[in-house]
Amino acid sequence: MKRRFENKVILVTGSSCGIGRTTAKRFAEEGGKIIVHGPEDSSDLLDAFTEIKEISPGSIKVACELSDSNSIRQMFELIQSEFARVDIVVNNAAAQNSISFLELTEEDWDYVMAVNLKAPFLICQLAALMMKDQGGGKIVNIGSVHEYQTKRHFIHYSTAKGGLVMLTKNMALELADYNIQVNQVAPGAIATQLTDEKRQNQFLTAVPAQRVGTTDEIASMVLFLASSEADYITGVSMTVDGGLTLGFCASRPDL
Repeated sequence: MKRRFENKVILVTGSSCGIGRTTAKRFAEEGGKIIVHGPEDSSDLLDAFTEIKEISPGSIKVACELSDSNSIRQMFELIQSEFARVDIVVNNAAAQNSISFLELTEEDWDYVMAVNLKAPFLICQLAALMMKDQGGGKIVNIGSVHEYQTKRHFIHYSTAKGGLVMLTKNMALELADYNIQVNQVAPGAIATQLTDEKRQNQFLTAVPAQRVGTTDEIASMVLFLASSEADYITGVSMTVDGGLTLGFCASRPDL
């Protein structure tokens, strides 16, 4: 069986857990050399790296604080020194919390914007400079159904994800000149560490598929968009939500 990502160098931010970890593992199983990313002093990062390195011995791990521009630049210095190229970037890492608009502080706003929007901008720019010189590449940003659907107490997160859509589209336009495709995946309710059983059950009345999604289902869309099968697709956001957004506000406005 042909492996779609044989010897491709792939950065997946937030690959220490959840969607990112599943995605990184799937890339490794198809031949990719993974840059496994997570926060400093994270046991999850070491666990994920150990698992992925067994599948792809050429993989490395990097601890990087995405709210710190210098830390991001240092991460790319490491990528340059280790591989001298990057073929695929998946901006998966995100920060979110639930705070009402009237209680939202400037610090809360700045942190969520830094991780969810500024970091992808910097990562994409640094990656695209490398991809431009090597003849092309793929960028897949992980958004959210909240990039176009409102949610109480999520104004900072929703605004950042909405901005990520336009970042994706504008990058796709400009980077097409260099054979770089840029797309986005917008997950709905997905079973991760952040979605406990009670929360999952709440979604059953709002999701036409009558279940939450899996990290594998998101990874499958990411891998498709990062593959040569999607060479003629750029500037889109693919919703993977079991139909959640078809009746989101009408059925369960509290979600």
